[in-house]
Amino acid sequence: MRRFYIIYIFCSINLFLLASCALRQQEAMPFDADSTSIDSSANVMRVAVMPTMGCMPLYYAVRSGLADSLGVRIRLLRFQAQMDIDTAILRGHADIAYTDLIRSARLAKDTEVIPFAACNEPLSLISLKTKRVKRVNQMKEQMIAISRLSATDYWCDRMLDSTGTSHDDIYRPQVNDVWLRAEMIRQGLVDAAMMGEPFATWMTLLGHRRLFRTQRGQTRLYAWVACGKATEERQRAFRHLLDSAAVLCSKDSETGLMRDILKQEYQLPPALADTLVLPAHAATFDIRQSDVEEARRWLDNIKTKY
Repeated sequence: MRRFYIIYIFCSINLFLLASCALRQQEAMPFDADSTSIDSSANVMRVAVMPTMGCMPLYYAVRSGLADSLGVRIRLLRFQAQMDIDTAILRGHADIAYTDLIRSARLAKDTEVIPFAACNEPLSLISLKTKRVKRVNQMKEQMIAISRLSATDYWCDRMLDSTGTSHDDIYRPQVNDVWLRAEMIRQGLVDAAMMGEPFATWMTLLGHRRLFRTQRGQTRLYAWVACGKATEERQRAFRHLLDSAAVLCSKDSETGLMRDILKQEYQLPPALADTLVLPAHAATFDIRQSDVEEARRWLDNIKTKY
């Protein structure tokens, strides 16, 4: 009976993904979500981004005119999933991309990828509010949506280990699209999901439970990576832009623009975007060699898993 239940759930997920992907493509059109176009100007940096808090300063830099004022020409390539960013890197569509050290280590086998700036991107485990689950070790035989071989997969492992939960007791359907991961929690199609901000907070405001959250100072996996023709000079200019934007976008005077970005780029419901507590954004960090080694070590150990 359990086998048929799992098959039913996965069929439901696939149908939901197909319908939602079509809807998301239509919704993205007004926001210039041209993730495959290539700017012919050699001076324009093509940057692959996702709706994460780590990318928020860059959205702000472009929308506010800060990038132009600093002489940094940016063309945003908007994606909903790290897997699609991988494709953009491999096909030479992006000069700089937002990803994590696990995925960049895998990509480095096929193309030149250089992590040059780290971010403190928090991840949370959000559990469906209809489940009587208050702790991670109560999640036996439940489904946690993740993106495989990524930071969400890594932190799911760390979370299970820290709570003494057997990995074999948890099903991990792959849901790469960060917006769909949140929508599937809303629709009750998965028991839980590893989610970043602002989607994790959105789900808690809807009554779903946050059972786990990464903490500052732990392994920093999310990073900006250079690919293509992103020279060290362009990396420095880009990082200076990010750090300048992080300071400016945290000011109270910029609240209105930040909420507009949440509505248009992150596609949060207007009522939520207008009331969400906006976090203070920090400058980027240097890549720590210990984090690079941790990502590679985990990746080497996980090869037999999939």
